[in-house]
Amino acid sequence: MQSIGSARGEARKRRSPDALLKRGIAVPRRSSRGLPMLAGARNLIARSPRSVRLGKLGRDRVRGKWLLVCVLFLASALLYGAWIGGQTGRLVDTLGGGIEKLAVAAGFGVKRVTVDGQLHTTDAEITAALHAGPDTMMLGYDTDAAKARLEAVPWIKHAQVMRLLPSTLQVVIEERVPYAIWQSHGQTYVVDAEGVTLAPALREAYPELPLVVGDGAPKAAPALYQALMPYGDLKQKMIAAIRVGDRRWTLKLASGLEVMLPDDNVDEALASLTKLDAEKALLKRNIASVDLRLLDRVTVRLRDDPDGSPPTAEAAQETPTSSTKTPGKGKT
Repeated sequence: MQSIGSARGEARKRRSPDALLKRGIAVPRRSSRGLPMLAGARNLIARSPRSVRLGKLGRDRVRGKWLLVCVLFLASALLYGAWIGGQTGRLVDTLGGGIEKLAVAAGFGVKRVTVDGQLHTTDAEITAALHAGPDTMMLGYDTDAAKARLEAVPWIKHAQVMRLLPSTLQVVIEERVPYAIWQSHGQTYVVDAEGVTLAPALREAYPELPLVVGDGAPKAAPALYQALMPYGDLKQKMIAAIRVGDRRWTLKLASGLEVMLPDDNVDEALASLTKLDAEKALLKRNIASVDLRLLDRVTVRLRDDPDGSPPTAEAAQETPTSSTKTPGKGKT
């Protein structure tokens, strides 16, 4: 009995894990009796989660690279085809138009225009010069070009255009000041001191402005009226200043008398006329014209009326369109 037991004991010692390990035999790991283990659990635990994640990221990255290559290839093919077919400009316009529509849809379209300094300029002229509407993108609006178009309007001397995001254009203008009424070839216009024609106008619409007639009259008028400033009585009697050959002036008075001024030395001629009028009441006499073109002498032409009566008020106030003709011979 003892021998058997001892033999069994020896066998158990030989089969013990330590003895087997010394002999180089692999020993399977025993599971815990308290915690049951599922089948295949060893494989799940042995797999590293880190290596699984890296493998998935690597596949996504490769897939993204191929997608980018495909997109670039298609884009280059489209651009090359557009360039070969001469459609590059159209393609660019299409892309730009799409971006512009998106911006307008987002609220960056021109919805309101404010104007400061407007007096004579019409709303239609300002709108046409701005070239802006609800479909115009504020971010891409060219304010310098709009400024140039506004200053091309005759009434506008200076303009300023500003963008007030998201949807307002602010316009500030400085208008030209009417200086005279200009009659040319039977038509009348309002002009400024620089001789710029502003707009067609009736004489009755600007009764306080002087009337000038003839080619070159608008630009030469400021110098003439500057010379006339000391002679208030003469200015009150004038109904028009007529430009002759764009060289000199003839003043038409309400009485029908015409005063022919020289090309130069207008101040001396006006001073001589004022002196004669003070000494001999020249402007009140029944004469048709006073010729001051020669500084050393004054020529006076009497009226050709048989009865010697002065012209009627209606005849004197007629628009002077034929007064630039050389006067006929008369008594001096």
